[in-house]
Amino acid sequence: MLTLEDAKRHLRVDHDDDDASITALIEAAEDHFRSIGVDVDAAPLPPAIVHAARLAVAFWYEEREGWSAEAPLPAMPRAADRLLAPHREICL
Repeated sequence: MLTLEDAKRHLRVDHDDDDASITALIEAAEDHFRSIGVDVDAAPLPPAIVHAARLAVAFWYEEREGWSAEAPLPAMPRAADRLLAPHREICL
């Protein structure tokens, strides 16, 4: 869905110190997208899904210090949610 290199370029990260954290955020985005009915295994992925992943990873990366056991995980950016909306499978 989103490569580490693509995520780092979007984040403007030019070091390897956070590679494991960024990779985990990419995996979290994939898991989240699947949980809301978005097919992240399609090839090729629509650009909107890839960009939504960039936005989600960037948001979570920037907010990583603010998380705590008492505070809920920050919500995904509204723009990312809007990009994903047309790609969700509707289960009735």
